[in-house]
Amino acid sequence: MRDLLFSINKFVWGPPTLLLLLVTGIILTLRTHFFQIRGMGVAIRSLLSGHDKSDGITPLQSVSAALSGTLGTGNIVGVAGAIALGGPGAVFWMWVSAFFSMIIKYAEIVLSVHYRERLSDGTLAGGTMYVIKNALPHSYRFLATIFALFGVAAAFGVGNLTQINTLTASSVALLREYVLLHPDNEVYIKLAIGTLCAFLLFKALKSDRSTARFCERLIPIAALLYAVITLGAIIKNYRELPRVFAEIFTAAFSPRAVTGGAVGSAYVGLRVGIGRGIFSNEAGMGTAPIAYSCAGGTPRELGALGILEVFVDTVIVCTLTALTVLCVGDIPYGTDLGAALTLSALTAVWGRGVVLLFCPAVCLFAFSSTVGWGLYGTRFVGYLWGSRAVQIFKTIFPLACIAGALFRADTVWLAAEIFNGLMALPNTFVLLMLSDSAQLNRVKS
Repeated sequence: MRDLLFSINKFVWGPPTLLLLLVTGIILTLRTHFFQIRGMGVAIRSLLSGHDKSDGITPLQSVSAALSGTLGTGNIVGVAGAIALGGPGAVFWMWVSAFFSMIIKYAEIVLSVHYRERLSDGTLAGGTMYVIKNALPHSYRFLATIFALFGVAAAFGVGNLTQINTLTASSVALLREYVLLHPDNEVYIKLAIGTLCAFLLFKALKSDRSTARFCERLIPIAALLYAVITLGAIIKNYRELPRVFAEIFTAAFSPRAVTGGAVGSAYVGLRVGIGRGIFSNEAGMGTAPIAYSCAGGTPRELGALGILEVFVDTVIVCTLTALTVLCVGDIPYGTDLGAALTLSALTAVWGRGVVLLFCPAVCLFAFSSTVGWGLYGTRFVGYLWGSRAVQIFKTIFPLACIAGALFRADTVWLAAEIFNGLMALPNTFVLLMLSDSAQLNRVKS
């Protein structure tokens, strides 16, 4: 079963999908006259505007909720793995993907906010399913249902079970290191952690505002904690930066010159770098627009926040991981060690005690992703089955944390990645269909 899922996952996230997303980004960049560059100022003004909460959550809360879904283990595991498999040049292609991902995220949000609806309870709801419903002919309505179904599956998989499993594993590793936790007692610790996560998630998902407030408080702590240990490691090794940047640009086109032949093809670095970058910021997946659609503000203002979100996620946080790993060096090219490679680099700089900061950072990133996906899940379920089903989801989704804490999530992770990738197909189709719409063309000047 695992081998089958691995093959499907490799196909779904293969060159055709990545090329489709890259071409979509290029088309939107040209259609909007490179708005991802000009839109950063709009994003800052929107972030500081503080719209009335009576019309939804604030812009700051919306970008926090969106970052909750994107800032996660992919920023730590995915980036380190991209370097090991594709060489330092993968970082260059990650930056390239971020540039085009910014405008993809912008377009997703603009369309979702423009075509959002106000539900019976007064809350705002948007997303790709509502864009399909309200902007495309009725014959395309089935795509909205398919997208939402894939979204529900991804919410439980990549948004819950795998994140909580990572959180639990990090917590147990920390306890095993410093509390001499006996293996026979680990299952009870995992059960306690899963139960605690379920309790916190119940509270976080009470309403859109409670979810947004939770994300608004959690994300800065997680990001600051991770930034301190990685930026500190980079500063301590600042003399290595000229070498590192030279390797990044050289290996982007000639990886053999840097990896000694361990990574022999520039295409591998390109594919891995673009793929991990897109998977990290989720541009093209159609998830983050759900969070922005809950906020008060215009489509242009909220869309610009998506540009800022991708910049923070990929250009800042992913780059911190990449520079940390590359500055320390000693990379086993060809082997995807993921988080272990990042931790190894940090340990070389700070010593074994760094796990006291690294593991909590991983836990905060993982749980914040679960909260963000909880919001997405409520919208998917609400679109498919209505408000009563949302209440059922808000009960079942937190309880899934217990399962995520107790069981291995390897197979679930593969399945979740497949559903996440499949969400990109209808979402990208919508972006291409509406790429010349009036809503997107308003930003040309």
